[in-house]
Amino acid sequence: MYQRDYAWKHANCQKLWDDICDLVENKRSNHFLGTLVTIEKGFQDYSVIDGQQRLTTISLLLLALRNVLKLKNKLLDEENLMNMISDFLINKYSPDQSKRIRLKPNKQDKQRFEDLFEKNEIEQTGSNIYSNYKFFYDKIYQNRLTPQQIFDAFRKLNIVLINLTRGVDDPQLIFESLNSTGVDLTPADLIRNYILMDLEYENQEVFYTKYWLTIEHNCDEVAEFIRYYLNYKLKLSVKREDIYTKFKEFVKTKYNNDKEQILKDLVKYSIFYSYLIQYQNYSEDGVNLRLERLRKLEFTVCYPYLLDVFSDLKENIFSTAVVVEILEIIESYAFRKILVNNTTQDLNKLFITLARDIKKEPDWARDYFEILKYIILEKTLSQSIPNDEEFESVLIYKEVYRLQSKNRTFLLASLENYNSAYKVDLSNLTVEHIMPQTLDIKWKARIGDNSEEIQSKYLHTLGNLTLTPQNSKLSNNDYDKKLKIDFQTSKLKLNYKIEEGEDWGEIQILHRAKILAKGALEIWKYPKTSFSKMAKEEQVFDLSDDDDFSGKKPKYLILGNTDSRLEINSWKEFLKESCKYLFNYSPTEFISLADKIEYQWYFKPIKPMNSPVEFVSRYFIESNLSANGIVGFLKKTYEEISFPPEQIQLILK
Repeated sequence: MYQRDYAWKHANCQKLWDDICDLVENKRSNHFLGTLVTIEKGFQDYSVIDGQQRLTTISLLLLALRNVLKLKNKLLDEENLMNMISDFLINKYSPDQSKRIRLKPNKQDKQRFEDLFEKNEIEQTGSNIYSNYKFFYDKIYQNRLTPQQIFDAFRKLNIVLINLTRGVDDPQLIFESLNSTGVDLTPADLIRNYILMDLEYENQEVFYTKYWLTIEHNCDEVAEFIRYYLNYKLKLSVKREDIYTKFKEFVKTKYNNDKEQILKDLVKYSIFYSYLIQYQNYSEDGVNLRLERLRKLEFTVCYPYLLDVFSDLKENIFSTAVVVEILEIIESYAFRKILVNNTTQDLNKLFITLARDIKKEPDWARDYFEILKYIILEKTLSQSIPNDEEFESVLIYKEVYRLQSKNRTFLLASLENYNSAYKVDLSNLTVEHIMPQTLDIKWKARIGDNSEEIQSKYLHTLGNLTLTPQNSKLSNNDYDKKLKIDFQTSKLKLNYKIEEGEDWGEIQILHRAKILAKGALEIWKYPKTSFSKMAKEEQVFDLSDDDDFSGKKPKYLILGNTDSRLEINSWKEFLKESCKYLFNYSPTEFISLADKIEYQWYFKPIKPMNSPVEFVSRYFIESNLSANGIVGFLKKTYEEISFPPEQIQLILK
């Protein structure tokens, strides 16, 4: 059986125990426990398709009951009871010792489960197998119910058994439809079963051990890895709830259902993914350092692109030195967007298609890094990279203290360690205001005229922030005390010149901010390239982006997963053709929108409309909207009818 590791927790076991007690105390005749689906793989040998978690839990209950009895001075009846319980758990007539224990969990849990039969204790006490066994053991040992009462209640548990015929029934479809109890399956659980379940048993064992366990070893969460993998392979953003469906479609269309080939590809990319999440380090320290910096920013939208980068690196398309440069430019792009725009959300689509866009160029392998910089520099609107002037202005005047904690610490830590032979351990440092958040008389005098106005303007800006391990001691201390406690004796480069001079006001804060901003411009460099194209490439937008289309004019519309484009000359045409496509995609749901209050303005009767457009026969929509109003309406509509936003794309003039 290949569902997953045993995942039930104490809460699940408590419910089963309560059902057992209820059967005894209320003298109930039975209790329905659910459905067990199996498929025969050999003579009296079955794979569990659905019900693994319940079956394992019941076995742990019986095993705990048997082991409690083993410790007692048993009467004859109790000796017989112990033997009856053992018969449920062990096939004493099996000539094959490896099949003596009736239930065989997956490889991860098998040894833990078998150890309980012999040792009553196991080394891996943190596992759910041991934890739930101990839960039942303690309940039985301490409870007023007798072992016989518990066993009798167990025999009143009813399970519907469905045994499938191999080659006739589709176990995967039945598994998908029946698995609705216990702990919800993850997309990774469903994918594992989809790949393995219809294989011959021998191939299941080989593929599971050789490929799937390797993938699990490389990933903290397999489903998240597969989501990034699909984003990269399909060149679209896959939602978590769509991972399983999209994966099945991908395997059928791209691999013709060749399960071994898709597993080989997943293993390959899971190794690259393990570098990104630091499950294992890459062999080059410079690469690891740059990846660690991206992790600190939690900049994961670039992962689909980086899967391709490491694939090219493995194929010796370029060197690790180029990878370091790639990671540096990605960090600069990301951090400039964070500082200036407060978000990197709109970069998702860019990184999903970035590898493909680079490889459109005839000499992409030779000019890889230059093409990368060129593409980034060509991006506009919400995907544009802030230039040096924008970045420097934000660094000097923005209240960077109000950034997310991880981002402001990343900024100051990077400035501290830049071009420094002595790398400071920043793990215990905190961000400190030099001019405090509460001004006393001495501080007001030190700042000078308009102290409150200056404090309001510059308190949270970069020039007034530093790092210190003494945050709790400094707080609102007078400037002289701050100098004495930390700044004058500080090993931190950020604090070297804070103590010079007695004043700390607008001039000093701005002067320091400009110095630090110059350092930031060196760390997060603006890309420059001499690469150029013969003709400027068109930029494609889709409705998943949050772009400002004011003052822009549409040129082409691309509908669905095709390269065919429809020429359009106005936003009104864009609205008409998009509505027509959405209507044909889901007519019932589209028509039902007209009855909703929030849509009545768009679908009101034709006569009150200012500029009606007939998008299909006898159906009209108001087109007297701005460009952003039209895009906003369509985005709202595709959310209502669960339409993939990537399937409506727009090219501007």
